[in-house]
Amino acid sequence: MVNVSKMDEDIKDVAKRLIQGNEKRKKRIRLHRESAFDGLAAKAIADALASSCGNIASHTARKQMQDRIYKSIVHSIPYEYIGDVCCGRRQFYDYRNEFIMAVADNLGMLPPMQQDNRRANTAAVEKAGQN
Repeated sequence: MVNVSKMDEDIKDVAKRLIQGNEKRKKRIRLHRESAFDGLAAKAIADALASSCGNIASHTARKQMQDRIYKSIVHSIPYEYIGDVCCGRRQFYDYRNEFIMAVADNLGMLPPMQQDNRRANTAAVEKAGQN
């Protein structure tokens, strides 16, 4: 996995809080009571989650890891208690940070230099997954 550059703590905190509130947001969307931001945030989170774990070849294993990462953030569950995970602790948190950074990037929260670094890292991971 390519190292994900470190993002500012305030940006990371906001992105994590947006992910944590996503279940309530999805409920508002289902009930047709969403704001314009709810739709934007839900799409940013879904797109970031779908693009995460790009170096896992198996679709089933990738989906399982994406679900575990999402659950760990939404419910504040650390790696040690998340259950059946097919990677080590460091890799898990790399995937998790990659997801958080992608949410921040999708919402335009990252400075241009970090956006470029994240996109280069994502392209390298996708290329490695294809080999």
